[in-house]
Amino acid sequence: MTTKFIRVKKDGFIYDYNEILAQNPECEVVTEEIAYPERFMPPEAPKRKKRGAALDLATADIPEAPPYTPPELAADASRGLPQ
Repeated sequence: MTTKFIRVKKDGFIYDYNEILAQNPECEVVTEEIAYPERFMPPEAPKRKKRGAALDLATADIPEAPPYTPPELAADASRGLPQ
């Protein structure tokens, strides 16, 4: 048995079936498949992740960065010191 619904032609709003609304010329009787097509869509297959090459995440060979002091900061910090 198919369930009937009422669709308003003007704006597409869906109502449950009602005989009074069905007689209205601005409404049309539609089936559940037309009223709610998302209910009848086939389920999507799960998406598989692509596996790439394994990444080397070793951090033992990374050299430590040399300390850097901007010249403006060094000049300001050494102001008033004997040279």
